[in-house]
Amino acid sequence: MKHLILALCGAALLLGCTNDNDSLRQLRQVVQPGKVVVSDPRVERLIETKAPRKQVSFERNDLAGVVALESRRDGIETWLSVDGATLIMQEGMVIGTRGFGGGLMASDVAQSLDAVLSGQGGYTLRFHSFLNGNDETVLRSYKCEVKSLGSNPATILGELVPARQMTETCRSLGQVFVNSYWVAEAGGGIIQSRQWLGDFLGSVTLRDIPQDAF
Repeated sequence: MKHLILALCGAALLLGCTNDNDSLRQLRQVVQPGKVVVSDPRVERLIETKAPRKQVSFERNDLAGVVALESRRDGIETWLSVDGATLIMQEGMVIGTRGFGGGLMASDVAQSLDAVLSGQGGYTLRFHSFLNGNDETVLRSYKCEVKSLGSNPATILGELVPARQMTETCRSLGQVFVNSYWVAEAGGGIIQSRQWLGDFLGSVTLRDIPQDAF
């Protein structure tokens, strides 16, 4: 990836956005090229304890970085960026964001998650709530079809890792998006994915970083 930051800091505050330009500026402040600046003692502790990390790449804006696992509770994980922006995930699926602008506030992905991890596919429903430019919450429901594409290795730090690729095609009024997931043959978890986060952020690519790489 052209740009690399280390994303390791405390919990994020919700950042409202008034227009797309403000949202884009927020995103660039969070995920940007340049030297890592460690300014929070919590960052140092996460580095010392070798917290799990993921590569993150926002396709629409050609911005990329790394997020680190700050907490896990009841199957919900919080992954943090250097400026405190947050990806909230459930077993590898993004269910919310904070601080990136144009926020995905929450999602119910239970049906899709089961279809992907089981490898069986099928028809599912998912539900999203977004924060729009007027700080209003907009609710959307999607009808999705999950399919298995069979064995297709994930690419992790240039290495091929045996995996099964699953696709999820979702439709709502005026919106269609396709998510892809690579489920590891060893362990059965999502180790690489391309997921749609809304009209502003577009799709994000996520890859696990092996523990022995840092």
